[in-house]
Amino acid sequence: MTMRHLRQLGLVNQPRLAQLNILVSGQVDEVADVVVLLDQLGAAQAGGSIGLQLVGEDKPEAVFWKLAFPQHGQVDSLVNARPDLYTMVSSDQPSEEWDIHLSFSNTAQPTKPTVYGAVSGPRAAVSMTPLTLPHPVDESTAHPLAPALRVVCAAAMVERMLDEMGLRNAVPISDAWITITCRIETTDEGEARAKVSSSGGMPVSMTPTADGLATLARIRLPYPLPLNPFEHLDVQTSPKENLPELVDIGLVPWDAPPHALDVPFTVEPTNMIMLGVGGLGSWSAPLLMEQMSGGAFHVVDGDTSIELHNLNRQVLYNDQHIGKAKADVAGERLKQLNTDVAIHIHPEHLLPMHVEESLEDELGDVMPMASFDLDEGAGESALPEAISTSTLFFGCLDNMRARTLLNEAALHQNGVMINGGSESVHGIVERLSNDEGCMVCRYGDEAAREEEIISCTEEGARPVASIATTTAWAGAMMAVFGLIEASLHAGIVLPRLQWHQGSVVRSDVSSKPPWMSEPCLRHI
Repeated sequence: MTMRHLRQLGLVNQPRLAQLNILVSGQVDEVADVVVLLDQLGAAQAGGSIGLQLVGEDKPEAVFWKLAFPQHGQVDSLVNARPDLYTMVSSDQPSEEWDIHLSFSNTAQPTKPTVYGAVSGPRAAVSMTPLTLPHPVDESTAHPLAPALRVVCAAAMVERMLDEMGLRNAVPISDAWITITCRIETTDEGEARAKVSSSGGMPVSMTPTADGLATLARIRLPYPLPLNPFEHLDVQTSPKENLPELVDIGLVPWDAPPHALDVPFTVEPTNMIMLGVGGLGSWSAPLLMEQMSGGAFHVVDGDTSIELHNLNRQVLYNDQHIGKAKADVAGERLKQLNTDVAIHIHPEHLLPMHVEESLEDELGDVMPMASFDLDEGAGESALPEAISTSTLFFGCLDNMRARTLLNEAALHQNGVMINGGSESVHGIVERLSNDEGCMVCRYGDEAAREEEIISCTEEGARPVASIATTTAWAGAMMAVFGLIEASLHAGIVLPRLQWHQGSVVRSDVSSKPPWMSEPCLRHI
């Protein structure tokens, strides 16, 4: 186990996960997406093995395979490079040596637990018995939602594997901190903070002492593996119990009548802006690039350094990118995926000065202020222009205030914001617009403007454990919502989706709450 997977110790039994023997079967792109997720999790990488049983050709076109294994154009190339980990398995080979089978091929494996996955248009499901497609599929035309929902399905299959093998911690633990506390003989917080800035750690809190004569500083220290705080906690895995046979995880219910989204459609050129290309953005942006035929895509992220612990769930990055700015790396990798889209890189934070502001006069009318270009303090930033020319906004970052600011920008443009979130084993995806309500409508004013950073970085006020399956699901579903909005289905009623340990709950949200009758710009 490496530092890359250290934070997962609060969520799963990482040593046991790294010793699993896993068989994966299906079409090459289906297998490819599962393999990428297993690689992100560190599955089978310490004594285990992954068997690959392919139906059809050996050359993956899956976008995440290209990002994770760019040097391997075929599956057997990866197998030849890592024979200690990967094995090609024929269909007539016995399965007794595998602990579990993840199957898109609907081939029954009576001797071992088998998790079946299937995708059909906007539908997806995971089951412990073979799945039958609910409606005939026109294989002559590729459905634009298929790649994203294939990732959704792979995430749910791996989640089910964790449950079936008893690898999930009974009580998730959100990170483990090592801190020291010291008294600094000054009441000036800035002076006290300067004293600890050279400690090699990160100040967590600075509070006055009880006598009012000094400052109490708590400092978070980086910890090497020999000093692992999880070893001092009572961590127990949860037993397998009362798991449903079938889990419906698609946008449209698996067994629902035919839906408008069942028919393949075209994604139109669209100007999009994505705020944050970490856990969520690194999964959603490539899926968007895979389907877009033109338009512009603005990548906005002020994180100046990719860190090692990002690599267990932020699939856009690998070891060679550590220390580089996220927006720069993400933008360049996305450019390689789709040359038809104009990709613009903004390595900065979204600030109020970038968003057109509005004030209420005495009569209650909305009075627009100066244009984006004249916003005081905007300086040389290209973000105002990016906002003013975009119609689709993606909120993929780690604090509510920034999401609400992006939502304000979307409202000004009469655009749509796709809001996503992930924390530990939980995720949400929803659409916000002038018709459906804003961040304040959904969460209340106080929560929508909360400045606390809930982050996977060392700078977060409350760093949280995070796992690739959660970020993959949320990011892929954000891409699903975005692709629909960039098609003739724009404005179609979409549910609010909530993810918890591989299960998805749909909440119908078709309009603003009844108590929010005024335009959202009045209260956001």
